[in-house]
Amino acid sequence: MRRAPGFSLLELVVVMVIAGILAALAIPRFTDSESKATYYHEQVMAAVRFAQRQAVAQHRLVYVCVAMTSVSLGYDAACAGAAPQSGAIIQIPQQFVAPTGVTLSSTTTPFSFNALGQPGPIGGVTITLAGARSVNVTGETGYVFAN
Repeated sequence: MRRAPGFSLLELVVVMVIAGILAALAIPRFTDSESKATYYHEQVMAAVRFAQRQAVAQHRLVYVCVAMTSVSLGYDAACAGAAPQSGAIIQIPQQFVAPTGVTLSSTTTPFSFNALGQPGPIGGVTITLAGARSVNVTGETGYVFAN
């Protein structure tokens, strides 16, 4: 009696188990750094919007300082943070440190938002993360958006 060509059930189960183990170990390593970079991009965008809202709410300048590995918010040009106004609920200074492998650059640093929410310099600012993603602040309006 001749055996039919193909794989036995046992061979298929063993191959599926090995493939599942390899996938469970390998896939998180490929997507982990990308997801951290994406999350940090969203965090930087939220921080810039937060700085703008705090400037409007507290009627004072709020600065955004961009370093190579972090973004900081503060009430002075060094982003060290002067004492908050009385009644301020949110504490500034705040710092957002980049994950490993993510670097930052900015067209202007530090930049500020005034009591009307407008950025200084009035021409707008672009913060670039690791060359691929960016956070833009438009002049005059201070609209914050991602590229």
